[in-house]
Amino acid sequence: MLFASFDFLLFLVVVLAGYWALAGRPVPRVAWCVATSYFFYVAGPKPSVGPLPMPWYFLGLLIASTLLDYGCGLGIEAARRARGLEPGAGTGRAGRAWLLVSLFGNLGLLGYFKYAGFFSEVVADAATLLGVEGRLPVLRVLLPVGISFYTFQSLSYTIDVYRGRLPAERSVLRYAQFVAFFPQLVAGPIVRAQELLPQLAARPRLRREDVDVALFRCAKGLAKKILLGDFIAGSFADSVFAAPAQYGSLENLLALYAFTLQIYADFSGYSDIAIGVARLFGLRLPENFNRPYQAVDIADFWRRWHITLSSWLRDYVYYPLGGSRRGPVRTYVNLWVTLLLVGIWHGASWNFVVYALLQGFAMVFNRFVSREIKSPLVKLTRAAAAALAVGLGSELLAFFVLKLPSFGQFGLVAFALSFGVGLLPSVERWPALRPLPVLLTLHYCVFSRIFFRTESLEAARQMARSLLDFSALEVRSGLFRIEWLAAWARVPALGWAEPLAEWGVLLLMIGGFAAHYGPSRSIEHGTVRLLPRVPALLVGVGFAALLGALSLVQAGPRPNIYFAF
Repeated sequence: MLFASFDFLLFLVVVLAGYWALAGRPVPRVAWCVATSYFFYVAGPKPSVGPLPMPWYFLGLLIASTLLDYGCGLGIEAARRARGLEPGAGTGRAGRAWLLVSLFGNLGLLGYFKYAGFFSEVVADAATLLGVEGRLPVLRVLLPVGISFYTFQSLSYTIDVYRGRLPAERSVLRYAQFVAFFPQLVAGPIVRAQELLPQLAARPRLRREDVDVALFRCAKGLAKKILLGDFIAGSFADSVFAAPAQYGSLENLLALYAFTLQIYADFSGYSDIAIGVARLFGLRLPENFNRPYQAVDIADFWRRWHITLSSWLRDYVYYPLGGSRRGPVRTYVNLWVTLLLVGIWHGASWNFVVYALLQGFAMVFNRFVSREIKSPLVKLTRAAAAALAVGLGSELLAFFVLKLPSFGQFGLVAFALSFGVGLLPSVERWPALRPLPVLLTLHYCVFSRIFFRTESLEAARQMARSLLDFSALEVRSGLFRIEWLAAWARVPALGWAEPLAEWGVLLLMIGGFAAHYGPSRSIEHGTVRLLPRVPALLVGVGFAALLGALSLVQAGPRPNIYFAF
């Protein structure tokens, strides 16, 4: 079921009514939440753009994952008790067999449904290159919606029980609610058991502040999703990415900016709605975004983007690998592995492999050049060495992946830019320089989106070639036109709106980035504080007007981008 739909609004009203009617009866309340969350997972009409709704029987995977980790949690706790370890306290290795069952079960399901098809393609291609007669079969596996999210969420529970950080949950219904709670089930935030299970065990309470925050977060999330996500995609970005070779350099660049804004608005908008809806149940979910395009380097970016995934991989991958405690070389390897997993978590294709490598090497580069060094000569040497590695890597990318006809300049530009970045002083000491690393980090993200958004490496190559065709710097007429606004502008009294209609999508993009870099946080806090002073009737009318206005600019509900992950 899609958040930006009338069906979801009806669903939410019914679920909230039943939930608060059962607020004082824990077992029926939890059972109601579990049942409605399962219904949410499999319900929904076909969206105007995207695949058919998920088959209902994939609900069995969600239930199987829930029962697997619920049972493993109890098994781990029983093993800990046998060793004299109290639940939720202390460390130990008791219950490792149960932990391995959880790891292999969850990662096995995730690996099959998400990566089996890709690996079968790799094997088939390798066999063809080796001259094996006949084409090997390629698996076509339908990816269950949200499997990457609920698998990580459920898996973190068994790991934390094993580490002695929390006791095993005794109620299978409450654990099922933790895994399947519908606001964050299919696209996060990825919630830890320590954050949500204690809230589920307590009697829910709803304050006026919760309602105000919920309404604001839902309204903001819908506006971001529909205006800056769906509308920009349907009006401009999708057409360019469908055939990048047919568009010029500037048009492809603007499409990359559009998608960079779109994916943020789409995903953070979903998180806003999830957090807001959860507040209506008296529950608090963790924040998932913190203005990521204001990041000063790639490490800062991943601290701000999909925060719950980044922190999950930090705590359950990077730290267990040794973190930064085993010397600089091991630190670089651990960073590279962690960011590689961040990248390929998003999808199974050569595009995402390249995207993962770009993120991993950027993180290693950032760590290498950002170390505090007092000697200017040593800093210069380190910056030059790092820039040389980046230049050579860029040459390899240009030659083997992008297959650019004239790739020498690509490496030189990468060397010069990375050398300059390596010499930049710390923004903490020189805050006036902050816009420069922010701008550079943003454009590294924009460039990497080529591999994130295009459907294949060949499409990525076409876009890269078009971007480097500096002779094609014009924008064709009507590319940014808003057709329904243009129709209104034909009315004589509304002729002044014609330029707005002709360049409407571009202006919307500029407005979206301006809001991201503007003082929006103070405006948000002020709006939430103002809501209690506004009569409830006006709030309801305003919310209905917003929904009505947003419905005018979308042809129909579109699935969120991260449903595919």
